[in-house]
Amino acid sequence: MNTLIKDVTCAGCYCACDDIQVTSDGQQIQEVQTTCSQGRGWFERAATTDQLTPQIHGMPVSQNEAIGRAVELIQQAQAPLVTGLSQSSTDAQRAAVALADQIGATIDTGASAVTRALQQVGEATCTLGEVRSRADLIIYWGAADLLSNTHHRQSLVANSPDIPRKIIVMGEECSREAELADEYVKIEPQREIEVIWQLRALMQGTDLAGKEAVGITESKLKSLVSQLTRSKYIVFFTGPEFKQGPLAHRKLEALSLLIKEIQSERRCHALTVPDANETKGAEHVLAWQTGYAAAVNFSTGFPRYSPGEYLASRLLEQSEVDLCILAGGNPLAGLSEQAIKCLDDLPAIQIGPALIQDFQPEVFLPTGITGIHFPGSMYRYDGTPLPLRGFLPTVQNSEAEVLKQLSKTR
Repeated sequence: MNTLIKDVTCAGCYCACDDIQVTSDGQQIQEVQTTCSQGRGWFERAATTDQLTPQIHGMPVSQNEAIGRAVELIQQAQAPLVTGLSQSSTDAQRAAVALADQIGATIDTGASAVTRALQQVGEATCTLGEVRSRADLIIYWGAADLLSNTHHRQSLVANSPDIPRKIIVMGEECSREAELADEYVKIEPQREIEVIWQLRALMQGTDLAGKEAVGITESKLKSLVSQLTRSKYIVFFTGPEFKQGPLAHRKLEALSLLIKEIQSERRCHALTVPDANETKGAEHVLAWQTGYAAAVNFSTGFPRYSPGEYLASRLLEQSEVDLCILAGGNPLAGLSEQAIKCLDDLPAIQIGPALIQDFQPEVFLPTGITGIHFPGSMYRYDGTPLPLRGFLPTVQNSEAEVLKQLSKTR
């Protein structure tokens, strides 16, 4: 007999929609009411997890053998790296931090550009509920995927029709998404920092007469300043495109400073948006476990933070790692293409509900899915913790249990 399960939270991407309806016969998912491709892919994965078996070099083995080999690799490693942790529950992320601490590993969440900026200047943020109820100016800067998400747009429909709202899209190429907004502002990516500094100068009353606007037309620049000064509650959504390049953290720092200056007269916040198929949360867990949100090294017995040195992609690219522990439903999250290629030359332990395509780890430890097979919690991209429900049986352990087994066995 089929049962309709309401208000299921989807961990397929950073939106973490918590109003999904799922039809199940008690053993498998029959239907998922969602239009999101990431969400459908995440729920469909539940049909194959029970068919997965522990592996060593691609050969099926028992769980004890796989755990034993993984422990051997950890004991032999001098510079292990723990990374991934996207599409993971809070409990799994806590267990990953504990394991990294125990084995003296480096752990990185893939969000170093964002956290590096926030360590310098702080963050002014809010929840989606505040955006929906109060924002009268919303700016999507390099966040095209979020704006094109139908569920996201519906979730921001104001409860009161009395709230006037304007939506602006900013970036290099957002033609399709611009149709969903009131205004489109084209900006050269390599000039974004300069645009922010120009906005800061004009907001403070500095005369830019005789100075040519850089990266944006002068009329658009003045229009933006006018709208920022007229609005009462401004929210910036900054997406993956905004965070690209070697100076991504500088752009985020500059935007944070602009937001602070706007806040002297009106409310203004920012929300950072991860790449599609990624989730936030690992940086939150790492921060309240160690004091740092990314790029943490435990080799000396206590957490050390150095984004220039302990960035996961950099460590892999420079061959400074002799073991990589990949965890989560999207374990390659945040890694550069070159870093992913370097994984082929390293012993690797993968822990998760699916094997990485075109990659063979030395040890694979399959898990079920928290939010489908196990209860738990996760963070939405606005920093709001949401509960995850377990409504299907599975023969697999949870990701958190497997990580704890490695810690205990060692």
